[in-house]
Amino acid sequence: MNPSATRQFRTGLAALAVAWAGLALALSLSGQLFDPPALHLPLRTSVLAGRVNVYRPNQVAAEAGAARGDRLVAVDGVPALRWLRERGLQGLQQGVSNRYRLEKPDGRVLDLELQPEPTPTLPTLATPLYVAQLAVGLAYLVIGIAVWRLRPARADSFALLLFCATMGAQLFLSVESYRAWLGPERLLVNLPFLGATIFHLFTIHPFEPGWAVRHRRVRMLPYAAAGALALLVPAHRALGLSLELVSRVAFFYSVGLGLLSFGILALERHRHRDAEKTARADVVFIGASVSFVPVIALLLFQALTRFAFPTELALLWFVLFPVAMAYGIVRRQLFDIRLVARSSVAYGAATLFITGLFALLIVFADAAVARFRVNAQSPWFQIVFLFFAILAFNPLRVWLQGFVDRVFDRDRLAYRQAVREISEAMVSMLSIREIVNRILTALTDTMGVERAMVLLLDERDATLRPEAWRGAWDPEAIALDLPSDHPVARRLWLRREELWRSEFDDEPDSELRETCREIFDRLEVELIVPILFGVDVLGLIAVGRKLAGERLGADDRQLLRTLANQSAIAIENAKAFDEIAQLNETLEARVEERTRELRDTQHQLIHSERIKSLGQLVAGIAHELNNPIGFVHANLKLLDEYVPRLLELQARGEDTTRAQQAIDKLLTRSREGTERVKKIVEDLRVFSRADRSELAEADLNQEIDRTLALMEPRLRNDVRVRRDYATLPQVRCHAGQLNQVFMNLVMNACDAAGRGGEIQVRTRPTAGGVRLEFEDDGPGIPAALRSRIFDPFFTTKPVGQGTGLGLSLSHGIVERHGGRIWAEESAAGGARFVIELPREPPEVEPAVDAAAGG
Repeated sequence: MNPSATRQFRTGLAALAVAWAGLALALSLSGQLFDPPALHLPLRTSVLAGRVNVYRPNQVAAEAGAARGDRLVAVDGVPALRWLRERGLQGLQQGVSNRYRLEKPDGRVLDLELQPEPTPTLPTLATPLYVAQLAVGLAYLVIGIAVWRLRPARADSFALLLFCATMGAQLFLSVESYRAWLGPERLLVNLPFLGATIFHLFTIHPFEPGWAVRHRRVRMLPYAAAGALALLVPAHRALGLSLELVSRVAFFYSVGLGLLSFGILALERHRHRDAEKTARADVVFIGASVSFVPVIALLLFQALTRFAFPTELALLWFVLFPVAMAYGIVRRQLFDIRLVARSSVAYGAATLFITGLFALLIVFADAAVARFRVNAQSPWFQIVFLFFAILAFNPLRVWLQGFVDRVFDRDRLAYRQAVREISEAMVSMLSIREIVNRILTALTDTMGVERAMVLLLDERDATLRPEAWRGAWDPEAIALDLPSDHPVARRLWLRREELWRSEFDDEPDSELRETCREIFDRLEVELIVPILFGVDVLGLIAVGRKLAGERLGADDRQLLRTLANQSAIAIENAKAFDEIAQLNETLEARVEERTRELRDTQHQLIHSERIKSLGQLVAGIAHELNNPIGFVHANLKLLDEYVPRLLELQARGEDTTRAQQAIDKLLTRSREGTERVKKIVEDLRVFSRADRSELAEADLNQEIDRTLALMEPRLRNDVRVRRDYATLPQVRCHAGQLNQVFMNLVMNACDAAGRGGEIQVRTRPTAGGVRLEFEDDGPGIPAALRSRIFDPFFTTKPVGQGTGLGLSLSHGIVERHGGRIWAEESAAGGARFVIELPREPPEVEPAVDAAAGG
């Protein structure tokens, strides 16, 4: 059966079991709430294993000779079980006596005629026994459903739900019912399934025997037999069987399966070596022993003897068992029950010893008072004596407590000492090999494990590899390469705590479950602890079993977590020390490499910004070129029509004056268009200075006009440009670089002024060079930001509209030409950028290009 079908089958069967328990609860409540009769039997009885035993006769019956422990054989000549099933309380009448045949423990037969007694004022529903029984049944049902919801993929949680539902139904149905159709059969139908569910549960948790693994359908046999016994209840008459016989068979079948299940669990507990499952078995044994053994013994005693008591009273004690089972299934790591038991007994014995000794001293004090005839009216002697006795007993108490701690808590003391020594030692460790060896020493010597291994992460290929180990390891385990994306490593990283092999028993994906188990089996370890530093996994600590055979307890896990945390810090310190040493060796080379990388990054940014600005510029130039080229193309098409017509007129000898005039006009207009294209191309070539990178004399008025001419498509529609030029001296410069500066300033001014705004360009000569001003009528630049506008990547534009490189690079170009550039507030409130350049600048590097759009 595939996993999906198995889940569906279990879900359906679980729903059926819960529904059966709910039906039993409804039947129990209906038998108490609806139409309760006014009469009741004068003998309170308990039905067990086909015997109807008297556990409480009323006063009249007791006076007539009925007693506790008598067996009710028949009522009105009808066998007791049959009478209870067919007539029950409905067969009682007011003032009419019924004949009861009782069998005494010594074999004597007693016949009594007794009238029914009135029903108690309070119905059974209101009695403490019924309330307690109902609460226990509901507790079973709730625990089973809760464990099933928490661990839906596990077979043992499914088995626990079946058992809890069946046990809850048994508790619900065991209540004495007023209705005849809810007679003894109600218990006999459910009882065999109770034994089948116990067998199912104990053969799957905490151990699954080998024969059960090989023959999984063997668990169906008890259910089949239980179903057959349940069918015998309504069919026993047709088959000629007595109800008492069917009841005995059902009872001993259920009890026999329960004892067999206990035997299987005990045998597997003795044979198994898994410490974790052994601890779970201890939990099951304690819960089952406390719950079942006294009850089963009492029920067997009642079934085999004349002793009688209400059967449902024994069932109340069963509530401890599902709690223990749920704890063993849900909790992954269990406390060490044996250690707790030993230490509890030791503390109890020590307390009893001290208490007894103190009592003896009190008796001695009383005897001394009587012996030496101390004044009995004066209690000072006793008070003083007891005071000094308490002072003397306190050191004894402290010594006994320390002795118990040393005997039963010596591992914890050793662990604390080991943690302190490791913490002090790892502070000064700078070698990873020394660190892992220290970890292994603590594991093998202090904890006493048979094997331990430390795996560290190799960052080159993100793989965890064994770094050091102790114990007998197979070569295959030592050669283990565990990728950091392996399910085990990934789960350790996500959980950030230790991982046990048994935790994968809940994994529904069989392939993933076997993949994870394979790592534990290959290493032959029980527990893996991650070495974590922040969000990173630095390594793993794999730990095997203890040499003494004990499971790893809470103190062991605490020591492992402490070792992992301490080693993580030490490993990071060692790595940092190694990195610092390497940095010291290669610091100069790394600085040079970083400088080169920054320079390359700067050039890439500049190139990227230049491409962006050229794209904006070329878009406008393309539009300007399109118009003259368009009408030149149209004129050529007209010439193609006029030239044949001119030739035709010449051939016929007609007048060609008009045709020649039209052709001349078309050629003149085409020449004007090509001149316009030539002018734009020449301006662009001179603007970029692609063919000239050396210093040269330049008229900056012309260079500004050339820049404005190239930007005319944008300026024409957005802003007006006012030119206020003065005659300027020639300036030696890289005109192409300065053209980039002019374009940056004009584009920024255009963005600031907005559509319909105005830009004013003013040039003036100075004593040593020229002064250029670019002013807009926009909102201006706040005074607090003016000192930052030339910083790289600083921009006042919205996100995505400016990179903050244009003004920074323009500032660098102007400075390399020996000038300076600054921003100030204009008279109209806008921004004004001022450039001052010398006539003869220092040698300028032509390699850096400016970018647009700051």
